[in-house]
Amino acid sequence: MKLDEGRWVLGGGAGAQWRAVRSLRVKQARGELKALGALAKKGPASLKRFGLDKTVSYLSAGPDSLLLFPAMDCWLSVGRSFKSGDRPAAEWELHFPFLQNFAAAKAVLSGATCSFPVRVDPNARVHLTGTHLYFEFPKAMAGKDALVEVSRGAVRAKGGVAKELTPVTESLWLDYRDPLILQPVKVHGVLRPSLENEARFASVLAAAMGLIERFDAPLHKEISDFLRVIVPLENPSSMGSVSSSYRDLRGAFCLSHTDDVLLQAETIVHEFCHQKLNLLFAVDPLLLPGQGGEIVYSPLRPDPRRLGGMLLGAHAFIGVGRFLIRALREMSFSKKDRHSIERNAAKRLFHTELMLRTLSGYGRLTEFGARLTLRMWRELMLQYHDMLDFDPASVAAARKEIGEHAGAFRLGETGFHSGAARNVLSKKAKK
Repeated sequence: MKLDEGRWVLGGGAGAQWRAVRSLRVKQARGELKALGALAKKGPASLKRFGLDKTVSYLSAGPDSLLLFPAMDCWLSVGRSFKSGDRPAAEWELHFPFLQNFAAAKAVLSGATCSFPVRVDPNARVHLTGTHLYFEFPKAMAGKDALVEVSRGAVRAKGGVAKELTPVTESLWLDYRDPLILQPVKVHGVLRPSLENEARFASVLAAAMGLIERFDAPLHKEISDFLRVIVPLENPSSMGSVSSSYRDLRGAFCLSHTDDVLLQAETIVHEFCHQKLNLLFAVDPLLLPGQGGEIVYSPLRPDPRRLGGMLLGAHAFIGVGRFLIRALREMSFSKKDRHSIERNAAKRLFHTELMLRTLSGYGRLTEFGARLTLRMWRELMLQYHDMLDFDPASVAAARKEIGEHAGAFRLGETGFHSGAARNVLSKKAKK
């Protein structure tokens, strides 16, 4: 398949190439699922009542949306650690019963009539993982088995009370309850908001999605096709926004609340760009083996970062820069707010140039990775032309801040971190 680098640098919609790459990821997930199903046959006898081999066959037939659901990504990632022997056999009972949750979800989505024995999680809940539905049980049921019965889209569980996760859009919802979604989330603390705050969070996110659709409809189509879950995050340092995404949780990312709709939209674009590259990695690694871990200067942080992070960062900031420039053209702002947004957008462009310099200068790229990088350079130059409309004071403030950071942490005009370089030289001198 010949990839068009332009539609992967920018929003290209959910067209033929998007569907083709998505299908390859589905194929990989299906293969991993079947391999883990074969492994499950060797598991403890106590798991036999779940009929996991039949569950695997049932799930392997799709739908694709379930095989791509972020919690399935997580389930497969954890499952691989059983295959490699990194997880003790005692944890089989904790992990493999979750497969039944996906099966129950499929039955609901397909309108089937069937029943599934399921394990009630430690918080006395059963999630139909892949949908926004779940059941709450009495605390005494935690760790015990329950029966989920599905009939033509309707679902019930004896002893459980049906609940729904809070929607953001028709295909996107908030989730801070499903343990399978939360397992990889380690960078920031998960927020468990009050019902009122949760509703406010969802409302702002819905408005942010509306802005994305207004300024970049193709990108909005991609987000709507792939993103399913947003996990609320704590923001203890009261930063403007904190967010994170995980390579083994594709289709979900984590985000703190703010009432600033534009900031939330910017952050959604940023994190989704990471998701987009992680999806693309199913087809092409972009960097040749061994390159991603090389340590370099990052214009975003005081500590050295990996070259793979420069690739992710440059790609995300191209998307953010495009979005902010369109917002500045289409929306009305006070003079103070416009200055702040222009300064932010200019910083992102300067950040992108520094990251692309390092990526181009030190990275060994695949053929497609080289084409993608060149296209990012071209898009950056177009955005620099758009920046000519900015207030020069906003641009100067951004450039000053970028220069101060580089002066403190970069080794001259290179792509290396000054402290990391000194450490290497010091070690060589000692030898």
